Amino acid sequence: MLWPLARRRHVAPDQAQRLADVRQKNPESETWLALVEAALAESQDAATWDAALPAPVDHRPARAPLLDGAVVGVHRRSASRFVRELARLAGLDGAAHRLDALDLLEAAIRQDDARIDALATGDPSTLRVVAQVAAVPLLRACARTIGKDVSAAWWEGYCPLCGAWPTLAEFRGLERKRWLRCGRCGMGWEVPWLRCPFCAETSHENLGYLAPEDGETTRKVEVCDTCKGYVKAEPTVSELPWWGVLLDDVATVALDVAALDRGYHRPERRGFDLEVKVVEVGGGWWRS
Repeated sequence: MLWPLARRRHVAPDQAQRLADVRQKNPESETWLALVEAALAESQDAATWDAALPAPVDHRPARAPLLDGAVVGVHRRSASRFVRELARLAGLDGAAHRLDALDLLEAAIRQDDARIDALATGDPSTLRVVAQVAAVPLLRACARTIGKDVSAAWWEGYCPLCGAWPTLAEFRGLERKRWLRCGRCGMGWEVPWLRCPFCAETSHENLGYLAPEDGETTRKVEVCDTCKGYVKAEPTVSELPWWGVLLDDVATVALDVAALDRGYHRPERRGFDLEVKVVEVGGGWWRS
């Protein structure tokens, strides 16, 4: 079966410049960057992904992210087109037409790797990557519509919108306030300096950081010797744009390698077991 050609979308000029910089310094990450570039371009299509302004789900548990319990309406045709594009970029052309885009999006938002693996026809690791990137435009739409409802008192280590662990810690401005950033939806939330986002350890004796050996003094890796978790960190003048979090994550793979080599890791467990449904609709949000 031949699929109709999708119209070519382009990223914004500032995104294009940052992509070019990261590509030049990280040529080994080209496949991942191609997927990210497609997600950045797709995220500009607000008419496809933005929903009618919803209200957060009533009676959520106090520690539940805003999306917990939500039923999200998605255009199947648009979602299928985007998933096929990502699958092609990742080398999964043969399996693209057999994927149920809404099932894949739901599994990705819920971070349900077992469900994603069940949808794969070969090595599931590539499909896991495709699934997580495929969820970016939808999660960005969620951030635009209900992100303002995140409580300023949010204290958890996982994202207050989608429940993912943070991708990056920012130390903003002259006051160097510590903000965690989600690499999926782009949300940020302020947390204390001495507190592990993964296990809530607060003892300075068990918290530290790794600094690069090449003279780089701005970026580092925060580590916790209690849970052996880590998160990359960098100072910023102001809040990074949401897409900057994604691209800085790619640009700092060397920090991931350094942390892994020293026995630190990202948690295998999910930050929060999010309950969310993705359903086919013409548009809009519904509350369960």
